[in-house]
Amino acid sequence: MPRKKKEEVAAVENIVAEVAEAPVKKTRKPRAKKEAAAEAAAPPEKPARKPRAPRKKAVVPNFVIQNSADEGITYASVVEKVQAAVTIKDVTSLDIYVKAEEGKAYYVVNGEAAGAVDLF
Repeated sequence: MPRKKKEEVAAVENIVAEVAEAPVKKTRKPRAKKEAAAEAAAPPEKPARKPRAPRKKAVVPNFVIQNSADEGITYASVVEKVQAAVTIKDVTSLDIYVKAEEGKAYYVVNGEAAGAVDLF
């Protein structure tokens, strides 16, 4: 019986030698799982921004007041005349009322002071 043990030991040694000489086959995860894991770990993407619409330029109207003699005066010149007539330094509000048939512009400054200027 001792012989069998030697043969068994030799057979086991041969198997161990074959396993040791055989290249080690590495196992790896399939790509689909790896990519899915990377997508889960990645932060969500922000939605694309809509392009802004171009800003519209403010329309400045041409404001002309005419009297019966076909004389005309513009808004800017009325405001200049009123500002020249106002002597108050701290103006917070300015209301202008135009009466073309009288040829006058009446104004109220800060809700209290009042006056008039000739238009034509």
